[in-house]
Amino acid sequence: MRERDWQADVARLERLDRKARFVLGVSATADRAEIRRAFRTASLAHHPDANAGTTEAAWRFHLVCCAYKFLLEGESCATLDALEEPKRRPANGKYHLDNAWGYWCWWREAYFDLPLKETTHADL
Repeated sequence: MRERDWQADVARLERLDRKARFVLGVSATADRAEIRRAFRTASLAHHPDANAGTTEAAWRFHLVCCAYKFLLEGESCATLDALEEPKRRPANGKYHLDNAWGYWCWWREAYFDLPLKETTHADL
């Protein structure tokens, strides 16, 4: 029996979560009520009846529905899977928290209040 790669499954779910939150425009800490409000706003804006004659609105409405179902019910769909991953911005404007070095720099400054300084050859 083939072992299941649980790390790949977790990474896939994290990517889907980021995509779904990007589509609805909610933060990573948004609760169910905030997600529901964002879904209602986005679904009204992209509903095919409100945007008659455009295929883009129907696709966007389907994407919004997929994102909502994933965030609240855990159901993923192929449309959300196929969506390109959004570019990540630094959380605090300085450090990218998606890699070990950026997270370490943020952690060092947040907990020890020691910003990294530029080193020169004279310091070595």
